[in-house]
Amino acid sequence: MRLRICKAAAKRLAANGYHGTSIKQVVESAGVSLGALQHHFPSKDDLVEATAEYLLERSIRWFQRIKTELEKDRSAFAEVMRRSWEEQFITPDYGALLEILVASRSDASLRKRIAPKLENWKDGIEAELRDLLTPIAKDAQELSAILTIGRCMMTGLLVHDGLLGDEKHMRNVIDAWVGLVAGSARKQ
Repeated sequence: MRLRICKAAAKRLAANGYHGTSIKQVVESAGVSLGALQHHFPSKDDLVEATAEYLLERSIRWFQRIKTELEKDRSAFAEVMRRSWEEQFITPDYGALLEILVASRSDASLRKRIAPKLENWKDGIEAELRDLLTPIAKDAQELSAILTIGRCMMTGLLVHDGLLGDEKHMRNVIDAWVGLVAGSARKQ
């Protein structure tokens, strides 16, 4: 039931934004009663926190899966970045997460709930990719920087260039980023 409600909340957040999403809409999308939703999530913040956690955990599972698929591939960084863009960033789920993150920026109560989940996610992603991307980075600090820059670049592309609708440009930027990091790794 909780999962069904979180999936419905993610769908509504992606479609309507944080401020445009109501508990009533989530109830209708999930096909549950208001009482059932409130039993699991007494407040909107409880629901948003659980939805963020669900979306972040899905992302970690995605990286676990791709790590297994690419463990022996020397060009793994390029594939991870390109596939992450296609399979994670330009999805309704990431749109929902982005809505939560933007709302958390100016809502101190929500930020207090979301920040630890985001930190756990970052640590989980880095743990999954550490071995796979070791040839790219000289140490854990550089790996963290590369992944942070990649994540920020993709989010920025989605927000800025996504609004402009220039998908070709966005793919070119990702390819250029991959080339810069791979080129830097070859110089080490």
